[in-house]
Amino acid sequence: MKRFAAVLATLSFLGACSGDGTNPFDPPTAATTDPSTINNKYLFDLTDKLTMNSVTYDQTNNELLINNLPFDGPSQRYEHRRLQNGVDVFRSIQTPTTGRVRSYAVFMKNANAEVTAAVGETWAGFGYAGANVKRAAYGLPSGVGEYVYLGTYGAVRTRDDGPRLELVTGDVELLLDTGDFDPTTSAADSDTTLEGAIVGSVRNRLRTDPDGNAISNQLPNISLVLVQYDPATGSFVDGEVTTYFGLDVRDTGEWEGLISGPQGETLAGYVVMTGTAEIQNVRYEVIDWTNPVTGETGTAEGYTTEEDYDRIFALVNAGQQVPLETAVLPAGAVANGPARIEEIQFESTAEAREVGVFSTNQQPTNTTPLP
Repeated sequence: MKRFAAVLATLSFLGACSGDGTNPFDPPTAATTDPSTINNKYLFDLTDKLTMNSVTYDQTNNELLINNLPFDGPSQRYEHRRLQNGVDVFRSIQTPTTGRVRSYAVFMKNANAEVTAAVGETWAGFGYAGANVKRAAYGLPSGVGEYVYLGTYGAVRTRDDGPRLELVTGDVELLLDTGDFDPTTSAADSDTTLEGAIVGSVRNRLRTDPDGNAISNQLPNISLVLVQYDPATGSFVDGEVTTYFGLDVRDTGEWEGLISGPQGETLAGYVVMTGTAEIQNVRYEVIDWTNPVTGETGTAEGYTTEEDYDRIFALVNAGQQVPLETAVLPAGAVANGPARIEEIQFESTAEAREVGVFSTNQQPTNTTPLP
């Protein structure tokens, strides 16, 4: 297998902070530190430009109010654009003089939890972003056992080589075991007890540009590595996430969330991960041939030239699935046999960061897990 990478130019843009906001489940926190509470959890890290610190859903106008993402408009209002694979997509409001950086948000809501992830579209690097999960109540399932949760994933994905935003959706399956593991002391906090186990995956990750146009090269499944929860708060933290390209790790990051609902009817949370922005194995034909008139022989390949590389790399770097590169025989030549198929691995040197949220509902005990 041949392997190629290319260096892309880095653009630059602005940096700043924005205003204030409110929260329907909890009082707002206008702080520059992590505003999380027991029922309102934020992905917040100023050093990584994860700055969002308040989200309000205005049900009357079907709008979001998001605080602390710069240049998204003084009203902080995001208008509803569409429903995309079960995920509501919102966009910040622009005027001729305000809201100069378009920001997009994905949002899901049920009776037990609300989840939001948002990011600005036109920044150098990954940009300013954030995620939030909030709940109205908390309790564990009434029985001790194993439970299946199915639901939906929505995310915003940006690159570190210049402004480009993608919206990602997917299917989530989580498994909760309230009987194992036995209670243990948290390694990070000796005052916290952890018990049980939660594990899961995100599958069928489909992505579009901000206008909803499909990006054809599909993204791999996300493995949500097992975590334990705090039975006092129903919170789970510091979970690891991984994706793979073949046998190689592609993305790494973390996931956290809250058990929600009076009897743990919902598991909801957020994911943040980084990895190679684009990678694809491109297949091409190789055909041995003979010219029966001249006796000349040779081999035709679907990929050979620098021009082929430039064209293919542009498609890969744009996230488009590259079709089989067919070989063309010289005039008068005939194939000696069927074409052989070989592969080249193309990847960008850029990285992507995905900030996502998920919301799932507990299923009946006879539910069949996702395939």
